[in-house]
Amino acid sequence: MSDEPSNENARREGQGSEAERRFLADLTGGAAWELVERFATLNRESGSEDERVAARTIAQRLQEAGVPVEVYTPELYLSLPRGARVSIDGATPLSLTGKTPSFSVSTGDQGTSGRLVYLPSNFAQGSGDLFDSNLRSAEGDLAGAVVVTEGLPLPQKVLDIRATGATAAVFVNPGERIHEAICTPIWGGPDLESADRRPTLAVASVNRPDGERILAAVKAAQASGRSLTATVCTWLEEGLYPCPVTVATIPGSQEPEKFVLLHGHLDSWHYGIGDNAVGDGALLELAIGLWRNRASLRRSVRIAWWPGHSQGRYAGSTWYADRFGVDLAENAVAHVNCDSPGCRWATVFEEVSWMPELAAFTQEAIRDVTGLDSSGERPPRAGDWSFNNLGVSGTLMLSSTMPDPLRKEKGYYGVGGCGGNIEWHTEADTLEVADREILTRDIKVYGAVVWRLATCERLPFRFRATVADMKAALDRYASQAQDRFDLDPVAQELDKLDRQLARLEAADTLAATAVNEALLRVGRILVRLHFAKGDPFRQDPALQVPPLPDLAPAGRLAQLEPGSLEAWFTRTSLVRGRNRVVHGLREAQRVVEGVLKGV
Repeated sequence: MSDEPSNENARREGQGSEAERRFLADLTGGAAWELVERFATLNRESGSEDERVAARTIAQRLQEAGVPVEVYTPELYLSLPRGARVSIDGATPLSLTGKTPSFSVSTGDQGTSGRLVYLPSNFAQGSGDLFDSNLRSAEGDLAGAVVVTEGLPLPQKVLDIRATGATAAVFVNPGERIHEAICTPIWGGPDLESADRRPTLAVASVNRPDGERILAAVKAAQASGRSLTATVCTWLEEGLYPCPVTVATIPGSQEPEKFVLLHGHLDSWHYGIGDNAVGDGALLELAIGLWRNRASLRRSVRIAWWPGHSQGRYAGSTWYADRFGVDLAENAVAHVNCDSPGCRWATVFEEVSWMPELAAFTQEAIRDVTGLDSSGERPPRAGDWSFNNLGVSGTLMLSSTMPDPLRKEKGYYGVGGCGGNIEWHTEADTLEVADREILTRDIKVYGAVVWRLATCERLPFRFRATVADMKAALDRYASQAQDRFDLDPVAQELDKLDRQLARLEAADTLAATAVNEALLRVGRILVRLHFAKGDPFRQDPALQVPPLPDLAPAGRLAQLEPGSLEAWFTRTSLVRGRNRVVHGLREAQRVVEGVLKGV
């Protein structure tokens, strides 16, 4: 294949082309599976020698294939758990070995003690509600208490427990194994504005059998009118660690400055085969395949392996968003996240993450490769989606998963990766969790998505779908507000933008470069309005972001006492949020109007 195609040839290399078929045929899974087997021997904790070995292995294999690669070594702020113990007094004292999540307070051997209080909660049913708190309201004064509850120690629930005044928390995991976790609400590392959000609780997790023993002791004590004292000991190492960020670049032939960012995390909890050695192998296979077929690429593709995902709350991808923020804001076409593909029994594509503008595009790619329909959800504030504040459209996080009937048959509960396998974030996430055939299929899905984004003449964004999603959220907020706040100005601007976008979609005589530039500018605006509140070069907290987050407080306004200070504060926030949204929508209209003048 020639390395220097004509422009006319390049226009024919996109979706469904012979060039795409050749590229997908090149993705046999061999390079990916070889890396998965190698990683099965490496415990890739961030900041560790095994993580550095893993990065060197990837760089070496890229170099052997001729793929240009750079390895950066930033210092990342990490928290490395080293163990936990929960002790409870009473008629039958308990001393239980547990785990502590990253960024828990480290108590050392002295621990922290308090009255043991049970706050009921729920276990997650799937990845869609994994990050919800579900914590019921506390009764009475919990200052200095040790709270025990169900679920995983994820940021929102830990924040809710902190708000009760408790000094420590014990989380009862849903199964026999204890899942590793990270409890800080700070995305990617503290700065001057977020450092005070660091967790102040000592947090421990126990498995379900031990948790049921604790809950039984609490209930027995309550029945007899007694109280129990619990002591939580946690051990962690915390600080700055040099970590490898590996980035391969396959240059485009016509718009090399524009790029698709394909990425996933290198580090793991324990051996982390399903999360995320399979993703690391997929990225390697895709990098080599794209390099072999680079002559057909219109735009560049950057493939990145992030450290600091598991023990740094996405510290590696956040470092990249900081270090290359202006480049990303000006030139990133889209980002595609690769986490936990190719796991056993993962035969369906459900709860796939995508932004509305890329939903139909991603579904078509999945259908073309696999013959399967797919369903998706609003991307959670999770994974390595560190580019929302920059306004970069994204698709995929987790890919395939096991069907719900099979999960129910196996008695599985909700987890956040590994294709639904409950070995996720445990010592049992070993080679048995991966499936070579499924991995090869999933690599081709990612390949089709990235190939089309990098080769299509006109970008495939459908921002009318984003506007429709915004309208649905706005209607919900307006109904909840019960005429206590006027959201009509936003509705009017959404209608105007929708009409303009309809004209833009129908304008097939416009130059593709002009349309693409307009689409990217509109995307920067709408993604920020719909998925972020902070400035473009900051990171919102690692907490769930509702649609049109500036206007979400309207949903609770009707519950507040009219004339109260809280209601006044809420209305003031909503006025400012409405101004931001209206201004942004008008700016998007001006962008579309500008390109439509060329019709």
